[in-house]
Amino acid sequence: MKNESRLKLESGVIARALKDENFRQLLKDDPKNGIESELGIKLPESLKINIIEEKSDEIYLVLPAINRVGAEISDADLELVAGGWTGNTDCGTCAYC
Repeated sequence: MKNESRLKLESGVIARALKDENFRQLLKDDPKNGIESELGIKLPESLKINIIEEKSDEIYLVLPAINRVGAEISDADLELVAGGWTGNTDCGTCAYC
């Protein structure tokens, strides 16, 4: 997945999770289903999504994989994700609201 598209996807999902406790809980319980239902798309079976909730005295820095075979989403799947956002959160900080 291209970094810019991934960041837009992440920021939209995070913005929604900050405003909607039910969505936040869904992401924690079943992240892949939560993202698929929110975006109205089907993610590749091979894609695994892990959610880690920070505590007030912790932060996490996630380093993306480098040159892992099969780690990237195809352009066709990326278009589904990039074009599928239907959020209505109006966070004012991302391109999806």
